[in-house]
Amino acid sequence: MPRLRHAVWLLMLAGCASVPAQRLTLPEPRLAPAAMAVDLALSQRLCIRRTATEQPCEPIEARLEVDAQALHLAGFALGQRVLVVHWDGARLQTQRTPQLPPSADAERILRDIQYVYAPLAALQAALPEHWRVVDRGNERELRHGRTSAIRIRYATMPPWGGAVRLDNRVEGYRLDIDTVADAREPG
Repeated sequence: MPRLRHAVWLLMLAGCASVPAQRLTLPEPRLAPAAMAVDLALSQRLCIRRTATEQPCEPIEARLEVDAQALHLAGFALGQRVLVVHWDGARLQTQRTPQLPPSADAERILRDIQYVYAPLAALQAALPEHWRVVDRGNERELRHGRTSAIRIRYATMPPWGGAVRLDNRVEGYRLDIDTVADAREPG
């Protein structure tokens, strides 16, 4: 059970990172699933760690499915499902095991998925004033004025076919995503 708790903690680190009051609060795009402009089902391996440490992490298995009607993510630790996030564009629903900390935040998980995979125009249209997203080849950056808040690097384009690294500079964590299987072609 201690390994399960450790694995669950790693899965939720991105969702429960604390933000000091003097720092920026990242906007949550809350895009409708159709705005993602894809139809995909991915099996992924996630590695989440605080950027202040370089400790190795135990990968978490995840299944991400997106189509025009819904975004669905299931997270697994040691073969057990520990989290389900379902977004239909109106309601965000979460199911979790009792081992997950109450501070686990499905909103941030949804936000990070959208920052990584949503089309640039859809993201930009959803952002408040003074925020912008810049794409440069295999890199995406979320900026507030001159401040770089999130930097995302893609190993391949389109991004869902390979490795992705999200550096969240505001909340102090790094998320590495490795796609291990693609069940449907992006549409």
